[in-house]
Amino acid sequence: MVQSTKALILEQHHQNTLLKASAPPLMAQTAHDLSADELFAPLDERMIASAVEALEAGQTHYVDVPGIAPLRVALADYLHTAFSANYAQSNVIVTAGMQESRFLTIQMIGDAFGRVAVPTVAHPGMRKALGVRALNVDLIAVDERALPTLDGLRATFTAGARLAYLESPARLTGAAYSAAEVAAIAELARAYDATIIWDQGLAPWTAAYTSLASVQENADRTVVIGETFPGMGLSSWFIGYIAAPEALIAPMQSQKQIMAICTSTAAQYAALEASKLYAEALPVQRDRLTKLRATVITEISAAHAVIPGEAVNVLALRLSPTTKASALARFAAVGYSAADGADFGAPDVVRLTVSPETSAALAHSLQGA
Repeated sequence: MVQSTKALILEQHHQNTLLKASAPPLMAQTAHDLSADELFAPLDERMIASAVEALEAGQTHYVDVPGIAPLRVALADYLHTAFSANYAQSNVIVTAGMQESRFLTIQMIGDAFGRVAVPTVAHPGMRKALGVRALNVDLIAVDERALPTLDGLRATFTAGARLAYLESPARLTGAAYSAAEVAAIAELARAYDATIIWDQGLAPWTAAYTSLASVQENADRTVVIGETFPGMGLSSWFIGYIAAPEALIAPMQSQKQIMAICTSTAAQYAALEASKLYAEALPVQRDRLTKLRATVITEISAAHAVIPGEAVNVLALRLSPTTKASALARFAAVGYSAADGADFGAPDVVRLTVSPETSAALAHSLQGA
């Protein structure tokens, strides 16, 4: 490669604001890191043992690109049990984390459609995925919950978009669409023959949730993405999933093989063990976070506007510029970090991961901010 070509590539990368978008870390760095999407949690000893057994059994080689068969079956079963979604093993790809799920769906499905509609407020990882290769992008207006509005979605479909990327719960606020809203989105997708990429990664942290994947009439136009068994300590192992109609699986699987061959085999066996523990572990964790979140809200709601949200693992505050700067400074001063809503497209918001270890100190750090 000649020097001038290298210089051109580097300059294009430097000017790519989407690819360089600031984003929360892919995993919490410490128990005081309240900026990541997932909890800072230890691995269950049984999951560690499962990974070790896989290594000792020689599971260090390449495996099927879409993932080991037992984990894909377990994910299909989980999606059916938890979200009333009818997927088979052949509909599931195990990914190297949520960001790979975003990239494969946005870029490979987007390439087939030529354009994609995305919310004005969403996880910055979505923008990074958009920045890898140029796509025509339509913006969908959001409401005060940071959820794309039905009118906004209808407007983008009317303008010609046939692929939309939606989060429910919203990664910034934890707000989720109601069952009636999900039904309306499904109806819009059918009316315009549109496909929806549906990020439901925070759904396990809600008490009641309706997934677009539960609408069977839309099965051939719904693609679901998320983390694999969140809360089980797998965030640092980077294991996500994509569940999609088989017609859309092939190009994503091919691209995954080009990029990364496969997702770590031993980690997949740990995730498989997590699938066996999840039904028992999740309700306990969710109940604990529900109580912790309620305590924090009680302590700070008199002075700070809490944005309503159904996912109990995150807490979003709407703050004035001065108050926001002061709050972020206080977090840093006592060794905490929070997610800046500006990275999501909402400069007046700060998002915090609700943590058993840090909730009391977090509430204290907000006092007087």
